Amino acid sequence: MGAPKRPTFLTVLCILSFIGCGLGVFSGITGYFSYKAMSSIGDGMQDEWKQAMDNAMENAAAEEGMGDAGAELARGLGDALGGATNFSAMANSSLIQGLLCILIFVGVFMMWKLKKTGFYIYTVGQIALVATPFLLVGGLAGGMMATLGAIFPIIFIILYGLNLKHMS
Repeated sequence: MGAPKRPTFLTVLCILSFIGCGLGVFSGITGYFSYKAMSSIGDGMQDEWKQAMDNAMENAAAEEGMGDAGAELARGLGDALGGATNFSAMANSSLIQGLLCILIFVGVFMMWKLKKTGFYIYTVGQIALVATPFLLVGGLAGGMMATLGAIFPIIFIILYGLNLKHMS
């Protein structure tokens, strides 16, 4: 009697995850350097951009006849969008996400070897990966990135969970 055979479904999930981890590491590294380059240009302009955004929102609210409440709502929207221009935070978020993909890779490799511990490492890594933009970038931009970034991890965690019975 040899080693237990890995189910085909688990093999396919692991291969897809290996590919995803490789792309995640590449994306994290390139994103880090791209955002760092943009931060040297854009972070100094963040206050000016926020002021311009506030003025534009207030003018739009005034043109629509929304009054003070509309102007306040417009300022709030401008503040929420402000996180989208924090390139330093986005660079750090990209780097951390790339590093977390290495942790996720370790979890997937352990599941490839049919080790149940890999599932828990994978799950923790995916939760941290999804939470990173929300925590570091913040605001509406970070929330949107975290929400959209949670779709595939949730699906894969469920699918791997269905295969726990094959792992020891």
